[in-house]
Amino acid sequence: MNKTNRSAVSSLLFARIIYAINWFNIASIFSQIASDFKQDISLLGLLTMSFLIGVGLFQVPGGILAAIQGSRRTAIYGITISSSAAFLCGLSSQLQEIEVLRFIVGLGMALFFGSSVTLITRYLGRGSEGFAVALLNSAHSIGGIIGIFGWVILAGLVGWRQSLLLGGGFGLISSIFLVAFLPNKQWQEEKGEEIQQQQAQQIPKGKHLQIRIVNIRKVLFDKSLFVFGLVLLGAQIAWGLPLTFLVFYLEDYLKINSSTAGFIAGLGLISGVISAPVFGRIYDNTKNIKKLLFVCGLAMSGGLAGIAITTTTLSGLYIVGISNVVIGIFSAGVFTIAYTSAKEAYRKSKIEMKNEQNIESTITKDSYDTLAIGWVNGLSLFGAFWVPILFSFVVQHVGYAIAWLLGAICSLLFILPSLGIRNYNI
Repeated sequence: MNKTNRSAVSSLLFARIIYAINWFNIASIFSQIASDFKQDISLLGLLTMSFLIGVGLFQVPGGILAAIQGSRRTAIYGITISSSAAFLCGLSSQLQEIEVLRFIVGLGMALFFGSSVTLITRYLGRGSEGFAVALLNSAHSIGGIIGIFGWVILAGLVGWRQSLLLGGGFGLISSIFLVAFLPNKQWQEEKGEEIQQQQAQQIPKGKHLQIRIVNIRKVLFDKSLFVFGLVLLGAQIAWGLPLTFLVFYLEDYLKINSSTAGFIAGLGLISGVISAPVFGRIYDNTKNIKKLLFVCGLAMSGGLAGIAITTTTLSGLYIVGISNVVIGIFSAGVFTIAYTSAKEAYRKSKIEMKNEQNIESTITKDSYDTLAIGWVNGLSLFGAFWVPILFSFVVQHVGYAIAWLLGAICSLLFILPSLGIRNYNI
C-alpha cells in the first residue's frame, strides 16, 4: 500500500472513531441530561429512536448520492453534517431540538458509512475486503469505548453540554482530514480507459437514467441483500441495547457509580476491537458465511440473555461484564462478515448482469457498491428504530429482566434467516 492510500485509510479510520464517539456519547452521559431535563429512561429511548430513524432512512439515499457524486464527496458530506449536528446538541436548550438534531446526526452518519466501506476496501485492495471492513469495525469500537467510558469521565469534569461540543468539534476536524487525504481523482484512476470509452459512446441521457434506475431496483430487490439486512438487524438489537442502556441500567438498577458503569459497558467494545480483525481474516480465508453468521448470532443473543439473569449482588456484576464481552466478540463477527458478504454478493450479481448485457450500464463516478452496503445497513438500522422504545416501555411496566430477555429473543429471530444464505466463492 502506497503512502497516499495509507493516509487515506488513516483519515477514514480517524473519522470512523469520532463518528462512533458522537454515536454513543449520548447514552453514557444520559443520566446528566435526564437530571437537567427531569426525564426518565423513556427519553433515552426516544433520542435513540430518532437517531436510528435518521441513520437507517438515509442509507439508500446515501448510496445513490455516492453513485452520482462519488464515495469521497459523500463521505465528506456525511461526516460534516453529523458532526455539525452533534456540536449543536451541546447548545440546545429544549428536548425537541436535541431530538431533531440526533435525527440529523444519524442522517449524516448514513451518508458516511457506506462510502467509507467502499473507500477502505478500495484502498486496501482485492483479497483484503474482510480485513478492511474489520478495521472500520475496530475503529468504531474504539470510538465507542471513548464515547461511553471516556465521555462519562469528561462530562463529569466539564459538563454534558461541553462534552457534546467537543465531540462535534473533533468530528469537524476529521472532515478536514478527509478533504486533505482522500485522493480526489481515485475513481478516474481505477476506471481508466473503461470510463473514457464509455463516455466516448455518448449514451443518450434518457437511456442512461433509465438503466441507472433499473440497476438501483436490482440492488433494492436483491434477496441476498435483504437476508443480510435481517441478520444485521438481529446484530443491531443484541449489540445496540447494551450500548444504549447498559450504563443507565447499572447506575439505576445495580447502583454502580458512573465510571464503573462506563467501564463495564465498554467491555463489549473492547472485545470487539480485538475480535473484528480475527473474523475479518477468517472471512478472507473461508467463505462458509452461513455457519459463521449463525454461530456468531447464537452466541451474541445468548450473551444478551445473560444480562437478564443479573442480580444486585457482586456476582451479578460479573455476569453483566462477561455477557457484554460475549456480545462484543460475536457481534463484531456478524457485522464484519455480513457487511463484507453483502458487498461481495452484489459484486457477483453485478458481474453476472454485465455478462448478460455485455455493456457497463452506467457512467457514474462510483458503482452501486455503496448503495448495496447502505441498503443492507439501512434495513438493519431503520428496522431497529422500535427496539429502544419497546425496551424502555417494558422496563417501565415489567422490569429490566424481561426487557433484556425479550431483546435476546428478538435478536435470535432475526439471525435465523442466516441459515438460508448461500455461500459465495468469489
